[in-house]
Amino acid sequence: MFKRGFKKGAHKRILEALKDCFGVDVEESDEEYVLSFGALQKLTIRVSDTLLVETEAKEGVPDGFIVDTNARFRCFLEKATGYTAKQRVKKAQEAVKSAQ
Repeated sequence: MFKRGFKKGAHKRILEALKDCFGVDVEESDEEYVLSFGALQKLTIRVSDTLLVETEAKEGVPDGFIVDTNARFRCFLEKATGYTAKQRVKKAQEAVKSAQ
């Protein structure tokens, strides 16, 4: 889900947010973005009507790497969607309630 006005230009914003928050090269192909960083073996991002995120974690990673990776991931989500972590939780709860 994107905040109003964030859907337009989403591909460019997502690529910039990934590079800004993670600081690594991002593989691009057919509107899909893939990277590896810290505690993430693989992070795959796809853009459609919503932001589709798939993660694959590395095993045996030190806690410091996990905390840093999580902070960078939250930074990316906020820059990409326009919603803070608290706002994303509220939107997710609303979606669950409306689906019931």
